[in-house]
Order: sequence, then C-alpha cells, then structure tokens
Amino acid sequence: MIEPPTSLVVFSSMFPSEKECADYLFQIRWPKGFSCPRCENRLGYPVLARKIVECSNPACRYQVSLTAGTVLHRTKQSLYSWFWAAYLLTNLTPSISAKQFQEQLGIPSYETAFCMLHKLRSALVAPGRDRLRGEVEIDEGYIGGKEEGCIGRGAVAKQLVVGAVELVRWSDAKSGRPRVRCGRIRLEVIPNASGATLRKFVVANVAKGTKVLTDGWPGYSFAKKSGFKHKIQIRVGEKESMPHFHRVISNLKTWLKGTFHGAVQPKHLSSYLNEFTFRFNRRYLKGKGFNRALGLSTELTGPTYDEIFSDH
Repeated sequence: MIEPPTSLVVFSSMFPSEKECADYLFQIRWPKGFSCPRCENRLGYPVLARKIVECSNPACRYQVSLTAGTVLHRTKQSLYSWFWAAYLLTNLTPSISAKQFQEQLGIPSYETAFCMLHKLRSALVAPGRDRLRGEVEIDEGYIGGKEEGCIGRGAVAKQLVVGAVELVRWSDAKSGRPRVRCGRIRLEVIPNASGATLRKFVVANVAKGTKVLTDGWPGYSFAKKSGFKHKIQIRVGEKESMPHFHRVISNLKTWLKGTFHGAVQPKHLSSYLNEFTFRFNRRYLKGKGFNRALGLSTELTGPTYDEIFSDH
C-alpha cells in the first residue's frame, strides 16, 4: 500500500499534476497490477481525460472507471483539485472553509467548493467502525444560538446532539496519581432525547458490557437491560457530572465558530460532526485521513449536489 502524504512538501512532490493523481488511484485500486473485471486481462491503458482504464484485449476493450466507488466518481473537477481538497481537509489545523478552498484553488464557484468538501466529509466516517468500550460518558448538548427563556432539554430552536466519550485512565509515572483523558468520541444529531432515540445511538456506538456514565435523565434507563454497566453521575456543586463530554462539546462549538464563523446550517451539521469526530479521534496521527476522505477504502460516493443544496 502506498503511504499517503504526511506534509505539504511530500504532497507537492507526490502530486504535481493530474497524471500523478491518476497513477495513485490506479495503484490503490490495483496494488498487484491491473486485472480486467470482465476478461481478466492483465494489461490496461489509462485514459487520463476520461479518468478510466481501458482493457487492452481487442475482443474486450472494457472500460473501468478510476473513481468508481469513491466520492470522486463522475466528477467534472480535476483529480488534482480533489486531491488538494482531501489533503487540506484532513491535515490543516483546524480545517478549511469552502470560501478559503475556492479562493486558494481557483474553484469556479462557491457551490462547487462547498459540494466537494461535503462529499469528502461524508467519507470520513467508516461503515462498521469499532464501537467505544471500557468506560464511556454519554450526554446531550445543544449546538446553535441562544434562545430566550428556554434552556437545557427544553430548548427547541437549537440542534440537539448526543455524544459518547471514551475515557482513557492511567497512573502518572512520577506521582503515581490517577489520570484520565478523552479517548475516541462519537457525535450524532438527534431529533429528541427519548429513550428510544438514545438507545439507538448507544447500541450503535458503544460495545455491550461497557461501563456507561450518564446523568439522571430517565431516557437512559434502558442501559442495564441492554447489556451495559450503567452508572448515574450527579452534578455536585461546580463539578460537572460529565466533564469530558462537556469539554468535547465546548471544543466543537469553538471549532465551528472559529473555522466556519458559526455559519453552519442545521441540515449540514451532521457533516461537520463527521469532520470534527474524525479530527478529534486522529489528533495524534498525521496523514492517515487522506485516503479515507477520498473514499478509497469505504466504497462511499457521498451525497449528491441536489441533496446538499435542497431545502429539506
């Protein structure tokens, strides 16, 4: 497997033009050499202008798309622009806005740049990913502006987000004192905080047998019956009942405000949660998200233009 670029210098040397981007896709798809899916012929001719590989067998001439099964499939934009988008999205701190991306790469329109980045974000969450385990904080938070006279679970104008934060515990080598930090996270926009909604999220994202820490909300009463070790944590004085979850939500709000100036429409929030989760879970890794963003290992094609810009 070819190693993805880990720095801007490496990226520039690996992908100076459209040809190198196509070669990379070819090698990722056929690491042991081309094999025609129709006649199994071992020789194919790349047709760069059409982003395809054509079988050399005169009796076959089957054409295979280099971008099939990826978010690049049937794109009108160059592979070069897509590769830059994937690199910037997964490596820049904290991220890149569609406006910045449009200006830096000379993308024809803001809508095109916005659509490209959203397609890349859709591939960041891998289907069948490992569930959180060990010890996990679970709670809900609201994303959006202030609403007069309504707070907490009663707020209706904001977007309700449920999250799970895996806790990592260890002992300090010098003092021997117990330490704890945030491990992996999961975030999801939900319509309400009912038991059925919360159960669906927890079962999908947390392994059975895990110790789940929640507040006293009745919606979590399913936990023990569903195979989890449930512990209720009540806030005492100024001490948060779910400190690590609230730290994650605080970081999320800061990220949305700082990078995108808070201009995130409710229908697109899930997409930004995907990116934030991806970044948070790989904050100690470099260069590992490039192939994932392009959808090279997930068989995802991403949302369509109409789905991204529809009013519903």
